[in-house]
Amino acid sequence: MYSLPLIALASLATIALGALNNTLEYRLKTEVKPHQRGKRFYDSLYLYSYHTGAGLGDATFSRNSSLGIKGFLNPTNTSAPEAPNYVQEFDLGTEFAWSMYLAESDTAYSGWQPVRVDAGDGGSSTRGDGDGFFINSTGLQWTSAPGENASLDSFGGWIICDWWHGVPQLFFKLSYYDSPLPSSCADIYLRPEYI
Repeated sequence: MYSLPLIALASLATIALGALNNTLEYRLKTEVKPHQRGKRFYDSLYLYSYHTGAGLGDATFSRNSSLGIKGFLNPTNTSAPEAPNYVQEFDLGTEFAWSMYLAESDTAYSGWQPVRVDAGDGGSSTRGDGDGFFINSTGLQWTSAPGENASLDSFGGWIICDWWHGVPQLFFKLSYYDSPLPSSCADIYLRPEYI
């Protein structure tokens, strides 16, 4: 007697929840930019979170696609068609959101900075900036100045390096530095591989 109304309510709840997240899930995969000799081993790697503490992680990579974390863009309350502003979130199988944070000015006078995957739903934190993401024809992008003059943007692209953890790690370049990359690094695109 009660099963039919409960099924109907469950169906409506599923439809309502589906309407809240209208973005597709994907795994972020590296693509080495052209004209970089000896850097192909950084190609076709999947992003995952390297645990560095309770609710903290560094953005790192593996060739194993099953380690790649599911991501999606979640609009912020300041998103608009003319100035999209999203949080890059991930489903790590927990009850809470995990977001990508760019640790701008993590180390003073450095031409590139670390990228983190931490518990939380984006925005600013002591570990970095977690909004300003969008996807275009070259993959995942970030802006430090969403909705503002593009000349104020400090994002200069993604790089991958064999750095702290013994696995390839994600960093971002600052647009106002023109320093050469270390030999253990490569310029990359972060392409969504839709699930």
